[in-house]
Amino acid sequence: MLSNWFGSLKTTHKCLTTQSFPIRSIQILSTLKPPPNSTKKFKRLGRGPSSNKGKTSGRGTKGQKARSHVKSWFEGGQTPIYKLFPKIGFTNVHSKEFVPLNLERIIEWHRKGRLTLKDGEVLDMKKMKDTGLISGSIKDGVKILAKGQFIYNLPWPIEASCASKKAVAAIEKAGGSFVAKYFSPLGLTAHLKPEWFLEKRGWVPLPARPIKRKDIEYYSDPEKRGYLVVENDPYYKILQENKIKKLASKTVTKKSMLEKQLDALIGKDQVHNNVNNSKIITLKEFMG
Repeated sequence: MLSNWFGSLKTTHKCLTTQSFPIRSIQILSTLKPPPNSTKKFKRLGRGPSSNKGKTSGRGTKGQKARSHVKSWFEGGQTPIYKLFPKIGFTNVHSKEFVPLNLERIIEWHRKGRLTLKDGEVLDMKKMKDTGLISGSIKDGVKILAKGQFIYNLPWPIEASCASKKAVAAIEKAGGSFVAKYFSPLGLTAHLKPEWFLEKRGWVPLPARPIKRKDIEYYSDPEKRGYLVVENDPYYKILQENKIKKLASKTVTKKSMLEKQLDALIGKDQVHNNVNNSKIITLKEFMG
């Protein structure tokens, strides 16, 4: 009786503005249920033949699929298709993933007023990231490409991981300069987010030097505008001294067995004197 009374209860309420609002009818909690198709009934297996999934539990009768799982790429025991063709190419696990940046985009950002540099400021990767010139994450660095080289006219110093030859020529033609700088994974993170290190640790890690031969040769090459050459890094002086020592050691040639025997019999000084005093003589001079 009470439930019928609550179910049929509909009244109106008058506000001070003489507007009436209907009040919803009160529902019993026992009538609440989830919307259709929002829940799925649990599948009960092995509960007798009357459950439609009894005895064999929906796996059919005997066989490999009834006893275990068969992988989707299994081809029945024959030679798989991926083994019928040879392997072509390889994946270089040591390759670096640079974010490409064209000169055309730098010009566009400058024309829109979104990118400006003060006196003495350098357009580095942190500036590119902060101004939105590069969207997304920077994994290993940034590479400057030459698209837009004929309209580029900004005399700005640019610093990135690397750049193409045409891009470097266009930057220097406009009156700017380019420096290819090496960053380790930790050094790149510290370069892009120094405030995080200052807040969490109170210090910023120092930039690391290249240790791989490929990186050392690249960043010490004047044609690539490597920072070791441009900044005249002390590490570059050490590399040059080591190169001179290696060249000096390579100039020492090995002597043949005959030359070693002559050195032992005559002596090194006499051999050199005979060689220096050599001349063409006639047969009479040789016999007499």
